[in-house]
Amino acid sequence: MNKGKKRIFIILGLVTALVYAAIFGVLWLLVSSSSDFIRQITLIALMSVFVLLLLGAVLGVGGLVFGLLWGKESKQIQKISRSFMEISYPGVVRIGKFLGVTQEEIQDSYIKINNQMTVARGQHFAPSEILILAPHCLQKTDCPHKITIDVQNCHRCGRCSVSGLLKIAEENGVKLVVASGGTFARKLAKEFQPKAIVAIACERDLTSGIRDMKNIPVVGVLNERPNGPCYNTTVQLCKVQQAINYFLQAEED
Repeated sequence: MNKGKKRIFIILGLVTALVYAAIFGVLWLLVSSSSDFIRQITLIALMSVFVLLLLGAVLGVGGLVFGLLWGKESKQIQKISRSFMEISYPGVVRIGKFLGVTQEEIQDSYIKINNQMTVARGQHFAPSEILILAPHCLQKTDCPHKITIDVQNCHRCGRCSVSGLLKIAEENGVKLVVASGGTFARKLAKEFQPKAIVAIACERDLTSGIRDMKNIPVVGVLNERPNGPCYNTTVQLCKVQQAINYFLQAEED
């Protein structure tokens, strides 16, 4: 996990908070020119909102920095940090674009922070409660065996990563499903109702999926795209195994 990349989201999150503070300052100046009664009521309301937002931003950024440096944080602080990530995400993307930071870089940073926070929670599950959620683009496009309906249709020829994922799933006793897209992936998650997910996808789909799975811990593993997006992609199987180990650690204790 590259700490430098994690800092991208944290720094942009801080900038976003400062931008919101500047907007508040402009609103304050505009309201201050109103009549005394309206001004007092509005200023009190604005100040209350600003204090709450500022406190949330300070705790959120502080929690992210603390987690980045020490790898651990309390459940309360982590909850605030995650809330800050979700609330600030749209603003972070816009400000990042303005500053020349690509959305893919921001998403990569978001995924790495999410993974660290998920691991730091120290939650452990039985193998049957863990789901590996993989994208169909891992399968060779010329393969005639459809695996999105049933991954066991894979003939394990070794030409793609799917056979390796099946081996990992069987050796660890976890479930493996292959989704044809984000909507289908959410449908599968709802159908299998896992307590933990190891998700394999690109930056965009992983970020979207992690944000949707609010009540399920997710460790995201980025796929590799030597032939471009959504076409004969691959994944490092060792990273998938490592992600499973995070959730299974208690089984070994």
